[in-house]
Amino acid sequence: MKFPKAYIEYLVHFHGDRDFFECHEVLEEHWKQTDIKNRHSVWVGLIQLAVSQYHYRRSNIVGSTRLMKKALNNLMLNKKVLLTLKIDANDLLNKMNTQLTRMKEKEDYVNINIKINDEGLLTICKSKCKELGFRWGELRVIDDYSIIHRHKLRDRTSIEIERYLSSITKSLERERKLQLKK
Repeated sequence: MKFPKAYIEYLVHFHGDRDFFECHEVLEEHWKQTDIKNRHSVWVGLIQLAVSQYHYRRSNIVGSTRLMKKALNNLMLNKKVLLTLKIDANDLLNKMNTQLTRMKEKEDYVNINIKINDEGLLTICKSKCKELGFRWGELRVIDDYSIIHRHKLRDRTSIEIERYLSSITKSLERERKLQLKK
């Protein structure tokens, strides 16, 4: 079976450098290109899982708990799809429930791994990790500031420009509607 490149990148970051922000970025782009109308897509569930981990590691318990609940609901609905992606669905859902309990009890963050049931996929991911200088599946918590607080360090210029242009477009549309009413 051929797996999407973005999915492999997601797995590599999830298990390698634990850059959950990057997990979100690569899979969100894939989701937008393939299934954007489906808010309950397996891709959305995996994105929510990564973002929950990101917030949990930063001690944002409210955000991490909220997203983990959404991810759990989403991935439970997509259990069959998880199996086609060669993810051990029951193992993952159990780990997510355990992580949610840890969050609710305000326990320290710990890494989790997604159990992959395909040697070919596992080999590809481990090879890519090694190529990038990561160690696959290490449970030691990474304390790299640039990864843990990645959202604070990124250049947001393009996002701000996009929001500004969107606000102008909406304003012009409102004006046009008012003109049509007259």
